[in-house]
Amino acid sequence: MTEHNNTAGYSAGAQRGTHGGRLYIWDSEDLEAEGGPVTNRAQTIDLAEMYSLTGGNNNTGANAVRPHMTYPSPDSRYMALAFVSSGHVAILDAATRRPKALFRRSAGPGGARQAHAATWAIDGRAILVANQNGKKLERINYDPACDEFTHDTAGTLDLANCRTPNGLPCETATPINASDPAYFGPANRPDNAPICPIVTFQNRVVVTLRGGGMFVGDPTTTPMAIVAEYGNALYGRDGCGGIQVGNKVYLNGGAGTTTTNESEFMLYTLEDKFPAAPDFLPANDARIRPLFRDGNAGSDRDAHGMTATGNGYYIWVFDRLANVAEVHRSFDFKYVRTIPLAGPLSADPTPDIVALSPLGNRIYIALRGPQPQTGAHASAGSTPGLGIMSVTHGGASGELIHLRRTELRNGFNGSEESDPHGIVVRVRKSHGILRSAKRAAEPQRQRLRNTWQD
Repeated sequence: MTEHNNTAGYSAGAQRGTHGGRLYIWDSEDLEAEGGPVTNRAQTIDLAEMYSLTGGNNNTGANAVRPHMTYPSPDSRYMALAFVSSGHVAILDAATRRPKALFRRSAGPGGARQAHAATWAIDGRAILVANQNGKKLERINYDPACDEFTHDTAGTLDLANCRTPNGLPCETATPINASDPAYFGPANRPDNAPICPIVTFQNRVVVTLRGGGMFVGDPTTTPMAIVAEYGNALYGRDGCGGIQVGNKVYLNGGAGTTTTNESEFMLYTLEDKFPAAPDFLPANDARIRPLFRDGNAGSDRDAHGMTATGNGYYIWVFDRLANVAEVHRSFDFKYVRTIPLAGPLSADPTPDIVALSPLGNRIYIALRGPQPQTGAHASAGSTPGLGIMSVTHGGASGELIHLRRTELRNGFNGSEESDPHGIVVRVRKSHGILRSAKRAAEPQRQRLRNTWQD
């Protein structure tokens, strides 16, 4: 789990610090114990120390600032860690926790660069990076033969200046405020900052955009190529959550800022049937389908983290503002229930990114802190730390049962700075939990494959 706020550089002139962050790593023996987690024995890695400019792990000339999202390679050998503020992507050896490589994203409009999320291609031979304010989708290649990573600048897809294969501008000069009558349009994409790239089972990358609209890309071409395009009339803004079950990709859209869209809870499904470049689909092809939207200004909604339980039978969508998890059936998206998260453990947990345990009986949640530096009004929580939910009734229900608090004291004024954000479960292949989970899940997986193949 990432600690999103700075761990170094606190002073009167930089009262929120200047760089760093942390990684918290828990072992399954502590979190998957029969009677529940009994300890909080997290290994803590200070990223300001690991990537110090005076050490040997950072040759980029810039401090790594505020880690955001982290994902394991398909073989669980490496972890990719995105630093949202400085635009760095770090690759760590997952077993030893040692640095393997560090890259910084290319500068975009006005010199801006960020790394909001960095996720792996389905074969593990590339990392796809959402350079948010740089408005680029970038690629880091991995060569398993020589065990080397390289920043493939020729593979970059420039989302601010490109044209789609249907001849339309990728980014449009249309209103950015969702309350403007001219905001929505079939080709409108007013702010092409990529949020969360989601790689499908067919190795296509779904790119959600801050201003609404979406692209589906082929990550294997140079440069990467758009094969499907959607305007914000079909897909809303600020989508971050995504999960795939069978050939269906489930996506969400959430709140932005108090100016653009202060409350939003949108759900979509997308068929994973996209061509490889140079082929492409007509604009706004029917493979996307809206499922639900609550966008009322006073409703305090913000769809964010997502997971699938019951071996894919149920989709859970977590809401940071409402402090709930909404549960739907995946095959017909029928509403099942709303699970409240606020209660005895936390009055305002503010769930961010979530991850399902290998056995499927728990959901791990990054709970935000009182001084977030991203997510605007939707991200302030009262109990920063690791939340643990039980999963019951075959994946249809659950409750928040444990909270493992994290603490990061502001080096200038002593206030609580802890603000967890990204979280992921890395499975060690030799681990008995993985073998047990595979045995338990295989009959249900086979049934779902038979049901959804078409």
